[in-house]
Amino acid sequence: MNERKATTRPPERRGISKSQIRAERRLRAQRKKKIRQSIIVSGISIFAVLVIASLVVPGLIGTRTTTNIREPLPFNAGGPTKALEDQGNQKILVGSSHVPYSTKPATSGPHWAIRPDQNDLAKFGSPVKWGKYDEEIPDEALIHNLSHGGIGIHYDCPEGCPNLISKLDELRSKNSTQIVLSPYSGMNSKIALTSWRHVQYLEEYDEGIINEFIKAYRDRAPESWIGNYWGDAIQ
Repeated sequence: MNERKATTRPPERRGISKSQIRAERRLRAQRKKKIRQSIIVSGISIFAVLVIASLVVPGLIGTRTTTNIREPLPFNAGGPTKALEDQGNQKILVGSSHVPYSTKPATSGPHWAIRPDQNDLAKFGSPVKWGKYDEEIPDEALIHNLSHGGIGIHYDCPEGCPNLISKLDELRSKNSTQIVLSPYSGMNSKIALTSWRHVQYLEEYDEGIINEFIKAYRDRAPESWIGNYWGDAIQ
């Protein structure tokens, strides 16, 4: 009488041929391979999307952070000077004609939006980077700075005024956020302070008046933005 050999197969596989078992194993292996491939492909896809987003999104919305953007304050119609006519906030092409500005320097109206171009009228771009300039900047560029909540400090010294420029720059450097210091020819005074729809003329340096003007009108413009430069994806 032949004795049956004990089997090591689990109960669910007893009675199934070896070829069927091998087929099941191959099927499971294929399924696992497909799952691994799907995970790898999904991971690559997600990574690609993140890379593309990191390149594209800053160009669309700018590199704005909580440190260089804030909600602008309401326009200040009062303060040390009267509010001037609102000539609009229209962006125009460099070289385009537009309505005459009502003040010199201008405080509102059509202006450029362009990156710096050494071979163009907008050498420093529009808006220009906050800071001190030794060359005159066109109104069409400066107005863009004012619309971003900036303050313009300008001087008109045909015969030179190094002491005045030094004082103005020292004041600017103490609190340089959103301030442009530059020469401006043809003014009716030696110094002019500008903000969005405000201008104040001075014949002599007066730190108290300048600081009062800055405090009253800085950030009170349609598009206040601390970043303000093309590296910050200007709008």
